Amino acid sequence: MEWKVKYIDESEKLAKAFRRAGWIALRRLGFLVRKKAQQSIIKEEGPSAPGTPPNTHDGRHGVKEYITTGRKHTRKKTESHKGLLPASILYSTLDEGSPGVIIGTAKNVISTIGGLHEHGGTDRRGVQYPARPFMEPAFESEIGSLPGILSEQFGKV
Repeated sequence: MEWKVKYIDESEKLAKAFRRAGWIALRRLGFLVRKKAQQSIIKEEGPSAPGTPPNTHDGRHGVKEYITTGRKHTRKKTESHKGLLPASILYSTLDEGSPGVIIGTAKNVISTIGGLHEHGGTDRRGVQYPARPFMEPAFESEIGSLPGILSEQFGKV
């Protein structure tokens, strides 16, 4: 009696599924860091104490908030206006082939003020800003959830 065995190599298919799961996990992490950073910025008059997240103000009425869904950015009017700084925090994942996520304030929405608040420094008008980090603490508080997010996504492969 002769046995014939057919071998099907699906390692590339499996590797692609794991890359996609990692990409989805990073996208989820970007969302969580963005949300945590937005929640740390409170609406209050006057500047916050150095070393604490910056305050936001009402600003102009009818300002549009940027909402991100995956890699597409859409705009919608806010009903409860958060202020320009929280609304300018965006995240975007890189291509599926190169894992990574970019999280931060959009320069086209709020100029360089997000970076000045985060790290401190002087703007082009000579105004000095003490460091009021809000992105780094948000990242540090959410990075611990990455293993759980990864195991959840890898469990679906």
